[in-house]
Amino acid sequence: MIIIFGGSFNPPHIAHKIIAEFAYDKFKPDKFLILPASIPPHKESNSIASFQKRFDMCKKTFKSKYFEVSDLENKLKKPSYTVRTLDYLKDFDTNLNLLIGEDSYMNFDKWFEYEKILSFSKLIVYPRFFDRRGFKHKNFEHIELSSPIIDISSSMIRKRIKEKKSIKGLISDDIYNITINTYKIK
Repeated sequence: MIIIFGGSFNPPHIAHKIIAEFAYDKFKPDKFLILPASIPPHKESNSIASFQKRFDMCKKTFKSKYFEVSDLENKLKKPSYTVRTLDYLKDFDTNLNLLIGEDSYMNFDKWFEYEKILSFSKLIVYPRFFDRRGFKHKNFEHIELSSPIIDISSSMIRKRIKEKKSIKGLISDDIYNITINTYKIK
């Protein structure tokens, strides 16, 4: 079993790590891949830190024998579509599990070739919202991860940096300086 936890990680934060730890503890996968997106198709390229910076921040944030931070998406065709990543990985293991947030799940039918994604992998969905009513109407087969709802987002961290507010406790101490320097107003 492989769990794939992809995202922009712009920057990675403690909620990402906590979710990954909960998923690892529940499923005990053979491999747990953290995959920063090279060029996310849904993000403005000028609003995202370089792949190398985000990759390095992920290496420090997810420092553990259980997690493997991979640069795979930087090696595949651009932009970074999940279906391409899964198509590549299915040759190594047929038990692929994609870990996504409830917010992504709610818009999953808008993902590039989402039907193919479902044929390659199972979805593991972690909660993002306290009001779960809208969550139930989606018909995609999935496993709900029982984990805490942590109200932290990468966009909130970037906004706090621009407003010169503290981000202590929101990110790993190992990436504090690089995060401030990467996202501060130049």
